[in-house]
Amino acid sequence: MSSARAVFGFVRVSLGMLVALSLTPPAWGYEHGRSEYGARLHLTSFPARVRLATPVPGLSDGGRGAMLRAMATWSGVNCGATRVSFAYANTGEDAPIEVRAVREGWRHGQAIAAHTDVESDKFSGAILRVVIELDATRRWSDVVNVPADALDLETVLLHELGHAAGLAHSAQTSAVMRAGLKPGHAPRRALDPDDVAGMCASYAAPALVKKDERSVPTDPGRSSLWVPRALALFATLAALGAGLAGWKGRRKARGISRSDPGSARADA
Repeated sequence: MSSARAVFGFVRVSLGMLVALSLTPPAWGYEHGRSEYGARLHLTSFPARVRLATPVPGLSDGGRGAMLRAMATWSGVNCGATRVSFAYANTGEDAPIEVRAVREGWRHGQAIAAHTDVESDKFSGAILRVVIELDATRRWSDVVNVPADALDLETVLLHELGHAAGLAHSAQTSAVMRAGLKPGHAPRRALDPDDVAGMCASYAAPALVKKDERSVPTDPGRSSLWVPRALALFATLAALGAGLAGWKGRRKARGISRSDPGSARADA
């Protein structure tokens, strides 16, 4: 009988934990870029035009294919009110985002293979101009099996275009916006849910993006879930406490039964 109660208590605690997990949203790791005065960086019109100003050495198409694929991946993100999208700039069109392969005068250090400079309005955070620089002295690849001494161009451009749209680095290890890649790495050519959540936090609610407030939540939807999260946590702790109290009570009762001779003779 006591074992059945113990199993019931375990099931009750487990169900409480499952409820808490189901009501708790994932812990996002993304961050947003900020202007000089703290406004969240954001593009103001779509599709955002991108130009490959100088070809990437070592690739037959100069890196155009990898760039188009990276642009298409981000353009597939639908954030409801605003659809983030990129388009290749034709000849004569203005391109606020420019990609350059730099062979001489690399100024970002040996540990950095690519860097994105974002010029923005310091009050509103509106992005005015973006320059993505690639270290042309490195070996770049556009094949699935990246050579041991090369970097996957599509992965890097996907990451840098995220910066161009206003995202900073992510603490999520599986995210495209995670900082740091070593030669020979496995390509990251698909967006992680963390990447999508970060982008949509900026562009699903444009009114929040333009506020010069550091206290604006990076994911507005999460702040409204504090009540069910608190209730779920309380229910889990209550179930755990009840189960522990019941276990201690049964253990104490068994101890009294063993130590009481009269009780022992009656049972016999």
